[in-house]
Amino acid sequence: MKYSLIQNNLRPRRILSISTGNAIQITGIVLGSALFWISAQPISTSLRISAMIAGYLLIYFNSHSLAHFAVGKLVGIKFSHYSIGGSSHASSYPPFIRDIFERLPFFAVHTNPVSMKAARPYAKALMFTAGITTTVLICTSSALFAYYANTPGGSALLVFNIIWQVSSLIAEIRSSGDLGKAFNVIKNK
Repeated sequence: MKYSLIQNNLRPRRILSISTGNAIQITGIVLGSALFWISAQPISTSLRISAMIAGYLLIYFNSHSLAHFAVGKLVGIKFSHYSIGGSSHASSYPPFIRDIFERLPFFAVHTNPVSMKAARPYAKALMFTAGITTTVLICTSSALFAYYANTPGGSALLVFNIIWQVSSLIAEIRSSGDLGKAFNVIKNK
């Protein structure tokens, strides 16, 4: 069975080397974290809210594929490149949201087929689950930070995040989602 971290037929808008993709995503997470820190400072309300929203988006867009890469590398899976393109699960969403998700700048990390085929089932499962697990944990931690820092809009972000992450987990459980792939790998080992 061939495994890919992207399932849609959309052509990627950009292909990046592993080192470039990692540098961009790490920078995005660091900047996102800095913006969350700024959102907790005693500055104008509009700057705090803007920093919180921008920080959340940077963390959200940069954590998923980087986690696939980091965990995959730890368990011996090799990767060839990153691509930037629409969501791999855009078809899981209603029509209006589907159109948006087909165009957002999501990173996808691409496995080396030989390495993926040789990897043990549990290594594959860990690599597949790393993306959504990390995204849920880091985004929820960020939203909790904003809430406890009394950032204006922090409670709204926390509620939004909970709804968003639960819906993301549901989408990822489907057979084309990362959790579905992980379950299938373990089930079929």
